[in-house]
Amino acid sequence: MLELRLQSGQVVSFDGRVVEVFSDGAPSSRFHLVQLEVDAVEAADGSTTIELEDGAVTLGFVPAEAPACARLLAAIAQARAALEQPTLLRPPVG
Repeated sequence: MLELRLQSGQVVSFDGRVVEVFSDGAPSSRFHLVQLEVDAVEAADGSTTIELEDGAVTLGFVPAEAPACARLLAAIAQARAALEQPTLLRPPVG
């Protein structure tokens, strides 16, 4: 479980399947990994903007939050890679 509190006041939670975003004064948003579109853009000043679902939610990471941003993007990429791995089915016991 990854939970980040950004300087913007947003809280981002990722459990390996669902990204949840909580913002002051706005309803929370949930995005399932299978359907999640992520677009990350790094600015010249070192800040990064991540758009989820074509801008439905925008996360702003200041330069000091770059490690947290990298952890979130890596966790999403790792979870996606795990989804692409074939699942071994075991026969029922008994």
